[in-house]
Amino acid sequence: MKAQDVAMFSRRFMGELGAIMKDRIIFDADRGVFQNNKKKLKYKSAEYKMRKKAGKALSGKRKGVSADTQTSFVNMRLSGDTLNRMQSVVTNKGFDITYSNGEIVLGNAEHGYNLYGLNNRNFAFLANQMEGELQRKIRLYEADDIEINLGKK
Repeated sequence: MKAQDVAMFSRRFMGELGAIMKDRIIFDADRGVFQNNKKKLKYKSAEYKMRKKAGKALSGKRKGVSADTQTSFVNMRLSGDTLNRMQSVVTNKGFDITYSNGEIVLGNAEHGYNLYGLNNRNFAFLANQMEGELQRKIRLYEADDIEINLGKK
């Protein structure tokens, strides 16, 4: 291994890390924790809360029954589409978390229900994972024998 390769993360590592971070965002949302470090927020609309609790909060073109009726705090689950359709995509510089329902994510962010970005706890977890990978690669680099040739060519 060359010294410059120590600081490079593999696509496989970034793919796995991106999937873990996506799952952590979903897990946080289910517990009412958002990526702007706010938690256990209450619904702003009493009518929406009542309709969600009754299982009839879906509106617009979509008719039917909401999949989640928990109303003690905002958990970003109604039909499940917003959280279930999140994806982690590996890029040349790391990974991106993509949202199929981006307009819903941005609309809810205006109310303080942020799903994008990382809260302090998730950011610290990400930093620890990357630090662990760097330490692992440094140990591998240090374990390699270094050959120094002092003779003339």
